Amino acid sequence: MWRATCLGLTVGLLVPQLFGTFTALAARGGLEYAGPLVAASPVWYLVPLLIAATAGSVGNAGLMLYSMGLDLDAILPKATRARATLVVAAVATAFVFAGHFASDAQTAMTSFVLLLTAIGTPWAVITLIGHARCGGVYDPEALQVFNNRSRGGIYWFSAGWHPRATVSWAVGAAVGLAAVSTPLYEGPLLALTGGIDCSFVFSGIVGGALYAVLTPNRAPATATTVPEALREATTPTVR
Repeated sequence: MWRATCLGLTVGLLVPQLFGTFTALAARGGLEYAGPLVAASPVWYLVPLLIAATAGSVGNAGLMLYSMGLDLDAILPKATRARATLVVAAVATAFVFAGHFASDAQTAMTSFVLLLTAIGTPWAVITLIGHARCGGVYDPEALQVFNNRSRGGIYWFSAGWHPRATVSWAVGAAVGLAAVSTPLYEGPLLALTGGIDCSFVFSGIVGGALYAVLTPNRAPATATTVPEALREATTPTVR
């Protein structure tokens, strides 16, 4: 699964990115990509270019909608997955039209991505620390507590929250927001970096370091707490 994921990300993301970079340079496209590319393309290339422009974002849009539906389904356990996906699709469509007609969508999207990166990086670092501590071995039953609409398990902590991890993430995210530089907002810590946006670096270091200090012990999902069948499947046989 890990190899297939890496291959899919490489083929599905890196190759199209390299194609876009090459065609942008070949068409001498600067701030605008589509116009110079169409102007520099021969007539026979316009048909596949139109198909790529029309259907090229379908896969990514479907993946994003599915991911948002899963997130909303986890936040609102009473909502079904299909209903949650339909709700986020309607809300996303409304935001697209509002961003196009009512405001500068590009500026808003750039700001949103930068802020989301600053907020999400400490969560990713904390998750990776936990992954390294447990050796990548988890209790599959305890991971499905929310999906099963139940409670408990070794990851339940305090009413479903890990207070120390939450505090670490919050502090790291706050530091990241204080060091971010967006078209709509600039943090006070930019004076220390010469105006360079190092928000995700600061947030990741602060959040990860604080989590490591507050949780000096190993994560709860060690090999000794995992069911026997999973432990046998993940432990090599010595002969």
